[in-house]
Amino acid sequence: MSENISPADYGWTVWEDWCDNDSVADAEIGKMGWEIAILGGGAETLTFETAQGETFLRMTGAGGGTGDGSVLSLAADKVSLGQYGGECRFGFRIPDITGNTVTGNHFKFGFSDVITAGEPAVGLWMDVVAGVVEFDAASANGDVNVVAAGPTSLLTSGTTLIKGTTYDGIIRWSGNNGNADPGPSYASLTLNGHIVAETSAVLIDGAETMEALFIHNTTATDTLELDCFYYEAFSYRAK
Repeated sequence: MSENISPADYGWTVWEDWCDNDSVADAEIGKMGWEIAILGGGAETLTFETAQGETFLRMTGAGGGTGDGSVLSLAADKVSLGQYGGECRFGFRIPDITGNTVTGNHFKFGFSDVITAGEPAVGLWMDVVAGVVEFDAASANGDVNVVAAGPTSLLTSGTTLIKGTTYDGIIRWSGNNGNADPGPSYASLTLNGHIVAETSAVLIDGAETMEALFIHNTTATDTLELDCFYYEAFSYRAK
């Protein structure tokens, strides 16, 4: 998408692959200038890594206590979801490192109106708690939660991420939910080409706002790792 971006096609765009000259010690990192907010009592260690032709951001838990972690977000209230659709794409992995666990890692990718680990009042996101994948759409008009169901080659028991597996996630939204300010009626979550969750009951209003973000926190005093390879999102304009 990045080579052909045009304001004639997209209402807003986000594109991040972590290959830039910024430092993780800065208050804002990446091409997009992601703001870093600390969760709990300790800041995570953020490092830019590269291996086998891929550059990624590694987030390592501080180990201070349950819920410690970080939020990386863009400007507040600059994202809305309309009836013309859009996508959010992200690559991630719970790396196969000694001591790292699936059950101790908790994270979100997508959009939210809160810069915390709490439940958003408005948003559309993939939610991973102890490795179990869920898909959520939240609005003042009502919330929807769907537990993922995928092939066991992709998700343990059809619901749980596998350590060491790299996932390409896509959140898609489309349709008209009939609100006075129309938002999407349909949303889906795809992992590695498989639709693992979807709903046709999205009630997000076209005037409700949120921000692009992803969140990572860990259980107890664990210093666990999560890798983020990229984050890309866009909203189509009316044609």
